[in-house]
Amino acid sequence: MISKSQIKFVKSLQQKKYRDINKCFVVESSKNVNEIMDSDYEILHLFATKKWLELNEREINVSVNEVNEKELQRITSLKTASDILAVVKMPQKDIEFDFEGVNIVLDEIKDPGNLGTIIRICDWFGVKNIYCSDNSVDVYNSKVVQSTMGSISRVNVIYTNLRDMISNLDSNTNVYAAVMDGEDVNKVEISTNSLIVFGNESSGVSDEINKLISNKITINKIGEAESLNIAVSSAIILNQFCN
Repeated sequence: MISKSQIKFVKSLQQKKYRDINKCFVVESSKNVNEIMDSDYEILHLFATKKWLELNEREINVSVNEVNEKELQRITSLKTASDILAVVKMPQKDIEFDFEGVNIVLDEIKDPGNLGTIIRICDWFGVKNIYCSDNSVDVYNSKVVQSTMGSISRVNVIYTNLRDMISNLDSNTNVYAAVMDGEDVNKVEISTNSLIVFGNESSGVSDEINKLISNKITINKIGEAESLNIAVSSAIILNQFCN
């Protein structure tokens, strides 16, 4: 059974303000929760149905609050609740800037589904670091977490002032901006240590960041579509940079 105070607490975590205050976030669905259990993240509370517990016989290092589907529906952020929901502690670690290899930079990304999908794409290509502008969507937004399909546990998402970060890079790291009128990504000379900047879904890379970058790249257009979704673009470009 779930108490009123627990319902209030879990539902409050749908807002960034309360996630920041409590230093925790919500993870839902069996796939996502199992991935979190296999990671270094600390689970604070676990709400699961009897069915899920019977089907997932595994070691669980936290007390489980067994609930029914109706109770889970009261605390879920999804249209239809999954069989399990976890409240997870945000990792408290020092920010480490590591520009070795290929890294992604997201400038004013707003759509949680896009960020979540990009995290999953980075996990696929072995990209470990994503650097986001401070005004980008929160990585612990429930829609972001859901869209990562567990990849959130393997990719670092760091929020920072992008202008200062890019301005202070050493000569061993090259920065590329994904734009509409750049050089064909299939023909560009790729640096060993690279930052690839993707801009806002509607307005692209901001003028402030764009003027700092001399390497402009694009995906060769063959058909008539006006543009590509940012997550799709990141997958195409990472395929070129990482293979």
